[in-house]
Amino acid sequence: MNSNQAGRDSTRVALALALPGVLVAVVTGLSGLASVVSDRPFVLAPAPSSMAEAAGYRDSAEIVRRAGLGEDPNRPGLVRIPRRLDRATPLTPLEAAVISERTFTITLLRNEGAVLDPATLRRLRCIADSRHDRATIAYLSALTTAPLECQGIEIPR
Repeated sequence: MNSNQAGRDSTRVALALALPGVLVAVVTGLSGLASVVSDRPFVLAPAPSSMAEAAGYRDSAEIVRRAGLGEDPNRPGLVRIPRRLDRATPLTPLEAAVISERTFTITLLRNEGAVLDPATLRRLRCIADSRHDRATIAYLSALTTAPLECQGIEIPR
């Protein structure tokens, strides 16, 4: 093997070793660009911007952290839930939890001070019903004896 062949082989090995790192850097950069352009990265999960968004992402630790910092569990926030909502939508944390189909998150939010009055319960039940989420429908229905009436309730899409 001559020195030219050895030089080409070492160059190929170096390129082969560097290529995965370069690809990760390019994809991560493109994901960052996508988050600037479309408000949603395509690789890395975005950090929740509110307790409502944390509920939509099913991020219990973030809900507890934000509650500990004094964030109001009843305050609506702009929520992005890919594959569940068409666009960023203002929702309360409870509404986001219902859309994400996690009864545990609803319980956690209630424990953190979210108010579940009859009007809110009605709206949440209608959202769960529109999503055909049997577990959440059963959870919420157990909290009331009122019949489900969704006339006039706007359902986030």
